[in-house]
Amino acid sequence: MKRLAVFDFDHTIIDDNSDTVVRDLLSPDKIPPSLKQLHRKDGWTSYMQGVFQLLYEHGFRKNDIQTAIDNIKPVYGMTELITSLKLELNYDIIIISDSNTYFIDTWLNKYNLTKNIDKVFTNPANFVNEILNIQMYHLQTECKMSTKNLCKGRIMEEYIDAQKKDGVTYERVIYIGDGMNDLCPILRLQEGDLACVRVNYKCAELINLLELGQPIDSSGKCYKIKSEVFTWKNGCDILSYVRNKFV
Repeated sequence: MKRLAVFDFDHTIIDDNSDTVVRDLLSPDKIPPSLKQLHRKDGWTSYMQGVFQLLYEHGFRKNDIQTAIDNIKPVYGMTELITSLKLELNYDIIIISDSNTYFIDTWLNKYNLTKNIDKVFTNPANFVNEILNIQMYHLQTECKMSTKNLCKGRIMEEYIDAQKKDGVTYERVIYIGDGMNDLCPILRLQEGDLACVRVNYKCAELINLLELGQPIDSSGKCYKIKSEVFTWKNGCDILSYVRNKFV
């Protein structure tokens, strides 16, 4: 029986948002109102494609973007957490993120963590003629908590099901995240699993409302969390809790 740790990326593994770090290579006056409207109309992935095009038009190339990603610091203790979960505590580790493959692969390589990650689920991205091109991971309309291009809960469940068909059953799942789109997978955790949410971030705020029996959206529905919830400030908090709780 193995265990699975599922990580978000932005503001969870890294202590920033990779998309906005790269976008902010441009001064705010270089981003036209039409591009901001594209975000509201067609979603974040379309917006970021517009950002990548603008970066190219203003002289930014692959090396500039790579440097910006390389310079993002990890959340304190997160590299140690990932290494310990993988090498000491028998966890498979996956990342589910609304960032993109280039950003995540670049950063993991910089911090020598690639070998500790079993799989990354995110929006595909690659450079073509020095312009980063991004695609949606999938198109979904079922989950109202998630963006149309990426439902983390669905991805997590599909991975667990696929592993089970290959003979790998997880006795426990730990989910580690911070944002609104991390609530969907957390609601799919079961008793005995663990949701680790970053203190003072949106996911912790929403879970607090649910624990008070209050709705979190206009539907008025009150969702129930089956797993235990642990709030964290850094990766060392999580590692200490997991060791004390499950070892």
